[in-house]
Amino acid sequence: MAVPESMTTLNLSGKFSINKTLSHPPEEILELQGVAMLKRKAMGAATLTVNMKHYKNDSGKECLSLEQTIAGLDLGVPEEKVLDWVEQTRDTKLIGTVVTKAKRVKVDEVENAYLKEGWSADTLENGCIMVHVTPEGKDSWSAEQTWGIGEVKGERRHVRRIAFTGPDKKLEHQFVYDYLGEN
Repeated sequence: MAVPESMTTLNLSGKFSINKTLSHPPEEILELQGVAMLKRKAMGAATLTVNMKHYKNDSGKECLSLEQTIAGLDLGVPEEKVLDWVEQTRDTKLIGTVVTKAKRVKVDEVENAYLKEGWSADTLENGCIMVHVTPEGKDSWSAEQTWGIGEVKGERRHVRRIAFTGPDKKLEHQFVYDYLGEN
């Protein structure tokens, strides 16, 4: 389901579910991140749901709080992203300890051409959310992402584009979400 016309990257609050038909399968990225085969298969069969809250914290910094669930898999505590490009270390049940940083950027400031494609006019105007993730203490992989409202088959959707770099492989993936309503 498309996001409401009123939704922009200035407020991405809502409940979303991965659309497997419009998204690339996650298994190859998960394999390169070292996720065991049974967990990869389970994630490929299950549906990921994300409750996202977009707000300003007490310091006035823009933040995203994400609670991700997959039926049958405990993904741990909600993830808090402060959009200030300061590294945050976070333990995940799926891929171990990661270092993340996030910020709002204008799309034309993004270096990777793939991460610039397919955005709605309001995302081009307001900027997208850039997220960078690496495993803590290792140089085995990195994921540069842009999040925003994209144009997918004539509909406005929440989209995450990923440029993934593994030890021997580079991947470009897109995850497209169905809007399930307010959270």
